[in-house]
Amino acid sequence: MSETQQAIDRILQEMPHWRQTMALDGQIEIKVYVDLKSPHAYLAVRPSIELARDFRVRVNFLPYTLSYTGLGISTSVDADMRRRPPDAAADRKARMYYTTARQYAALQNLPFRSPHRLLDSELAHKVFLFAKLQGLEVSFMMNVYLQGWGSGWREYHLESITQLTDTLAGVGAGTEGLEGFLAEGGPGEAELRDCHEQAEASGCVGVPHYVVHDAASDRELGLFGREHLALIRAKLAAEGLSRHADVTPDFSHAWRGPDS
Repeated sequence: MSETQQAIDRILQEMPHWRQTMALDGQIEIKVYVDLKSPHAYLAVRPSIELARDFRVRVNFLPYTLSYTGLGISTSVDADMRRRPPDAAADRKARMYYTTARQYAALQNLPFRSPHRLLDSELAHKVFLFAKLQGLEVSFMMNVYLQGWGSGWREYHLESITQLTDTLAGVGAGTEGLEGFLAEGGPGEAELRDCHEQAEASGCVGVPHYVVHDAASDRELGLFGREHLALIRAKLAAEGLSRHADVTPDFSHAWRGPDS
């Protein structure tokens, strides 16, 4: 067995914890927008689940499809899916984006390899929503993330309905009705569009994007980036939402895993 597969298997041993934690009751909802092609959203899933473990909140993961051209990573997305940075500065920015993710992935013992091409996550996000109907979005999402980023998307193809369907079945999801859900003009398309519109209405400029009700201002607060978990935890603690007396709001951006 390869080191990458060993790392994947080790992380997947947390799956019962994810399911148990996501099933906990909560007084408020925290939306977490992710993109399956985003390495920084990949890094955010497990520490975001810790919010529901430590506070009386429901964590609601939702898909948001980033635009490579909008981010300046590539001037176009063509059939060959090769990255075409607009200039040298944009190329350095894109490379640093993956270099940073690799360093933080190592802290979490998450397998990570930079992608060899651009990725199209639109189909995968619709399948994500289908898994969500069965309460299995986290298991599906983490399996896709681990297989994809573990190989740099060389062995797992984000655009492959065959591999996505196999992943669904592998986490225990039923696949009956999937074809209709994914059809043009079907429920998957409409639900994904609604997710995009709601994310952008909350100020989404990238993922992970958190949306939480801020009691101090009595409004919805949108925050871009995993580094804001400490701020969110501080606000939840101030509202008296800690599940246990020993819960602390402090949270390191250099989080190393659920036992750290």
